Amino acid sequence: MSQFIILPHFYRQLKQLVKKYRHLKAAVIEVLENFDKNKQTHLGQNVFKIRLRTKDISRGKSKSFRLIVLVVESGIYLVPITIYFKGDREDISPKELNIHLESILLELRSQNL
Repeated sequence: MSQFIILPHFYRQLKQLVKKYRHLKAAVIEVLENFDKNKQTHLGQNVFKIRLRTKDISRGKSKSFRLIVLVVESGIYLVPITIYFKGDREDISPKELNIHLESILLELRSQNL
């Protein structure tokens, strides 16, 4: 089982969404606790995309949230990078993903993880 680390960059994004979708925080914790990289979409360089469903949206996983996570140190740690609502945007661009990833890596280095 992996441990997950919530860094300030991700927490700010999550905090904004939780104001509108109050069950989202519990759904993120649940999906991180039950993470299996064999069942998720691999985006490269230990980055995975998770389809995330919440009780707040009755549309199912296809029009729900996407959570992008980084697997660090051979699967010991899971670090959420970004989260977005699929109903608001179709996909995340590689450039935007790299910006979020750089911020997360800086925060990881500053915390000596």
